[in-house]
Amino acid sequence: MDTVKVYIDWYSQPSRAVAALCLLANIPHEIIETQLFRGDTRTKEFQAISPPMTVPAIVHQEMPLYESHAILTYLSTAFNVADHWYPKDPKQRANVDAYLHWHHGNIRYGCAGYLYRKIIKPRLTGRQITPEMEKQMLAIQHKSLKYVDEILMNNHYVAKTKEMSIADISCYCEIMQLHLIDFEYRQYPFIVRWMREIGEIPEVKLVHQRLMKMVQKPKL
Repeated sequence: MDTVKVYIDWYSQPSRAVAALCLLANIPHEIIETQLFRGDTRTKEFQAISPPMTVPAIVHQEMPLYESHAILTYLSTAFNVADHWYPKDPKQRANVDAYLHWHHGNIRYGCAGYLYRKIIKPRLTGRQITPEMEKQMLAIQHKSLKYVDEILMNNHYVAKTKEMSIADISCYCEIMQLHLIDFEYRQYPFIVRWMREIGEIPEVKLVHQRLMKMVQKPKL
């Protein structure tokens, strides 16, 4: 069987996105749990797969690949998945690509970047986020979420597609991370509608099981 080895940490948003696509699109895969804080990514063996020592990473037909969006687009083209995940139509695909390129410096920076500096880094280093940095990151977070909310006001999905795409998987997994804090989602009503719909998908629920065991009750 043409199976993909998928190296993930369940607490990593991009890892969950790759795992979700594998389940949703019936891609044959083997999950290899690779915990960041256990040091699993710092071995020589893993660095041969992912030189920056990041998850997710995959190995398919002896080819290693890292970076979640590269993985999502690769899996969508290498396997016979439903077209809506990464549409072949050039205009629709361009909209998906546009979101994926925008995502890291906006939604990911404002969500994961903020949570790392607010929660994780102080525990690792003892250094608290400065008021100036927190203000800056919260501004990026709000601007990014507001932008997505405005897209969803007139479209059902974040890349303006008619069906769910890999852009929605990536975005959802990132925004879900805000469950780690007492985040007020209701200020973004169209995101709330979209999250409720996607959050009911069994495969999406499955990849978020561990995260949801440790989070506060979300205000959706």
